[in-house]
Amino acid sequence: MSVSLLPITIVPVKKFQENQFRIQISHSLVHYWNIDLHMPHLLRIGKHTIQITIEGANITKDEVIVSDLLFQECCLPMEELHFVASYSKKDFTITAGPIIGLMTDFNDSGEEPDFRSIHSFCDELHEVVSNMGGFFYVFHFQDFNQGSLQGYCLQNGKWIKRPVPLPSVIYNRIHSRMLEASSAYQSFKNSLIKYNIPVFNDRFLSKKEVHNLLFSEDHMQPYLPDSAIADEQTIKDMLARHRLIFLKPIHGSQGRNIIRLSLYGKEIMTELSTGKGRENTLTFKNYTRFAHWFQQYQNNTIFLTQQAIPLQTYNNRQLDFRVLCHKNFQDIWKATSAVARVSAEQQFVSNIARGGEIMKPLRIFSMLSDQKTAVQQLALLKELALETAMIISQKCEGLVGELGIDIGLDVNGKLWIIEVNSKPSKNFEDKEKRVRPSAKALMEYATALSFIQRGGLQHAFIRNHDIE
Repeated sequence: MSVSLLPITIVPVKKFQENQFRIQISHSLVHYWNIDLHMPHLLRIGKHTIQITIEGANITKDEVIVSDLLFQECCLPMEELHFVASYSKKDFTITAGPIIGLMTDFNDSGEEPDFRSIHSFCDELHEVVSNMGGFFYVFHFQDFNQGSLQGYCLQNGKWIKRPVPLPSVIYNRIHSRMLEASSAYQSFKNSLIKYNIPVFNDRFLSKKEVHNLLFSEDHMQPYLPDSAIADEQTIKDMLARHRLIFLKPIHGSQGRNIIRLSLYGKEIMTELSTGKGRENTLTFKNYTRFAHWFQQYQNNTIFLTQQAIPLQTYNNRQLDFRVLCHKNFQDIWKATSAVARVSAEQQFVSNIARGGEIMKPLRIFSMLSDQKTAVQQLALLKELALETAMIISQKCEGLVGELGIDIGLDVNGKLWIIEVNSKPSKNFEDKEKRVRPSAKALMEYATALSFIQRGGLQHAFIRNHDIE
């Protein structure tokens, strides 16, 4: 089933004193939606539902004239707002939106809030929603109180805190795993159930969970490095089997605290990724001494031990690829962007946060092979990333609309799935564009989720000139 979304402009006015919740729409729109003006109707904006009466008027065909008190009722700023809307003749309901809330943790002790690594990305998301139609804000879940919410809206180039309507959908970009696991956040999530507000990418994914989900599909196993939860015997066995392995915190991010182990005879060399070069290099005469040293890390963190794949390098620097995947209006995964990531010198992780740089994948593939093979490799890269995204979203609890898939290419030209991120960094995309493709993709998916109760994820936008 599909639902038609129509661009509208809601205009606040100070009138309708005899009936504050009467609205005016154009005769063209009354005819297009086939509205029975004698029937009472509902207007749904975000999670606010208000009983209204509708009056036809000689006004611009996409305008909806609404009283200022109704704006106040919905916690909307007193200005013209561009939305998309659908009409249900069965329910006598006009639904306008989307109301999109980006949830994150931030520092708001200064004049303006600091959304940290996604600050400029929030500016882009605001621009996308302004162009598409809708209302976008950034909020912290701690600013929710008994059905009321405060959030930051971008007004005249500044993020201003004000009361905002409850969102019709939430995009979760909380930076901290600890905060996400807190009782305060879990309490907030339970509140969302009451209001039936969908949240996508509602949690971090651990490396263990990702490996298990993918390994459960037989056809994905050839693309997965040998992996297991790290304990003393498992590390010893895997090191003997592969000679070179990684130890990765299952809840780690940005390439921090990854340990590379190399076996030379009975000696073990460790290299710890700190982002400051390889100054943390130690050699142990035997496994027992290494295990004693490693205990300090195991006391607080669970590690995954993983086979080190002999990946291709670029100028003797580590190389892998990041493919960003997003769901679209039709709930179908698409590869939004792909980049090659080259590590900083003296680093064995290619993470951009650790000083790496990005390049175009086709350029890298072309350097490693002929042009025809390069094009095929790029297509296979995206295909593998999409298959990974589909499996995880199908098997994982909750809604997943965005994933960053890290893929390596070994010296024999084979692709390997290195890692999957449910909150991928926004620091490596093509910054030549004013608005990155991922910003558009995310807001399109959020719009689809906002109207899911009105007819599923099959959506079709209708232009203004479709109304006679």
